[in-house]
Amino acid sequence: MKLLAFVVGLCIGVSSSKAFANELELIFYRAPKPINWTTPGNLVRSSLKNMRFRVNGRLYPHSISHVNVRLQCGNEPSIYRGMTNTKSDASYVWDFLGKGLGLDVLIINVPGRFYTEEQILHWLPTLKAKGYVRSLKLILNDDQCARVQRYIKLYEELRLERIYGGLRSTAHYGQGAGCAAYAVSFLQILDFFPESMDKHWRRKLLIPLELLSSQTRSARIGFFGYLRGKDRAWASPNEKHIPLEFWDPELMYNWVGNVIKDKKNFPPHMWTEKDPKTPFQSLVWDVRSYPTSTKYFFAYRRGTLDNTVDYHIRNRNRLMTDEEIVNQSPRKCRLFQPCP
Repeated sequence: MKLLAFVVGLCIGVSSSKAFANELELIFYRAPKPINWTTPGNLVRSSLKNMRFRVNGRLYPHSISHVNVRLQCGNEPSIYRGMTNTKSDASYVWDFLGKGLGLDVLIINVPGRFYTEEQILHWLPTLKAKGYVRSLKLILNDDQCARVQRYIKLYEELRLERIYGGLRSTAHYGQGAGCAAYAVSFLQILDFFPESMDKHWRRKLLIPLELLSSQTRSARIGFFGYLRGKDRAWASPNEKHIPLEFWDPELMYNWVGNVIKDKKNFPPHMWTEKDPKTPFQSLVWDVRSYPTSTKYFFAYRRGTLDNTVDYHIRNRNRLMTDEEIVNQSPRKCRLFQPCP
């Protein structure tokens, strides 16, 4: 499989680490052990097992994988960002146990925040040394770097970091975002996210409706049920379900490794950086010669966008209606006024 099909005639070479003035880095953290996506029950049980994993005596901070972002523009200090929630992993277990949620925890928006730079840098050297981290680094020109700076500023002006989005939430629709969708949004606003990269980062599931709680019903299998071994297959296309497509940080992490192993096509625009002292590897992509996008960052202008963000902030952390589960009605209802 040609993992570099999105760049015609490009190749990968090994380069010594070199500092550039403008860099956008997506930092991918794998789970301690791969999440088992084969069935809903295996997903729950493997996620719970990872939550107990420790590194150097401390709980591993990214039990289900993660993505952070670093931006360096000129001589300015690096900016570190990464979406997370205001709740602990144990709180999600309580959602299963006490609130009666099912797999709808995958699609519900909850209160969110950014990881602080201190939190990111506290763990990063240790996790690089253990081989839990890889990255994709884009070398930007001044205009591209300024565009990313404007996006970061506007994202925070809109208070979007307060919405830790479910796996269907999209930053550009004002719905907030999870860690992976937030990181991908940087590539999207630069228009540097080819389909051939996208398809390797996406995971697709068909979730049976009977495994999703709503305001009027409970999921057929709850937390204790999964722990006791209850399970079923993902939905078939002909039964009631919702399709779910999302970017998976573990697939991103694996993609970097797979591209680096592909020695058949060597581009002048892309190379690898390897740390001689740790397993850390980075795929570097020089995009300075590419046109700088001038498209607006979001799908709506400010009036509608503000209403959208307000809607999703107000409705964080609640059970969805049946209509919202099936149709994502907040996107369907124009101007995000109360739906009839």
